[in-house]
Amino acid sequence: MFSKHHETKKIGHIDGFSLTETIITTAIIGLASSIAYPVYLNATNNSTQRMAKAEVVAIPPIISAYVNETGVLPTSWDDLASISVISTNSGPATGEISTPIILPTSKYELTIDGPTESIYTLSATPLIKEPEDDEVAVNPDVEEVNIFAIQSCFNISNGASDLKSGMLSDIKDKLNCG
Repeated sequence: MFSKHHETKKIGHIDGFSLTETIITTAIIGLASSIAYPVYLNATNNSTQRMAKAEVVAIPPIISAYVNETGVLPTSWDDLASISVISTNSGPATGEISTPIILPTSKYELTIDGPTESIYTLSATPLIKEPEDDEVAVNPDVEEVNIFAIQSCFNISNGASDLKSGMLSDIKDKLNCG
């Protein structure tokens, strides 16, 4: 009555992946992730650095336009706002121009020194951690010369400018705005 080829299916038997298939799949996903994640982080860091560099490059023409329009050197971020608003992570920059600001990405702090002999020096250095509220984040364990930085100078008397980016120890004191 029953043929030899008649199969009976066990009740409760479920087809699925074997342990070997699961391990191989997990290994492939892990390998792909270990390659993709550093590439993603590098692209994100490069983008943030380019945005900070664009902010640093945009400020000298604003200073120059302010001086050309008023005949005096700016002393506050509010002075520069009469030409063009400079944004921070918490809105327009306000206060003295010597007061550091956190750039809109919240990853870099921008300081302006000068003018010394008609030269303004701008420095953007990364914050080590996200600032909370008005707190500026710093990490005392990181030696300042071993961080990526963007530095620029602008000579208000002759219009000369220079921009360097890289490790602070490599670019410090190498700007030429004479």
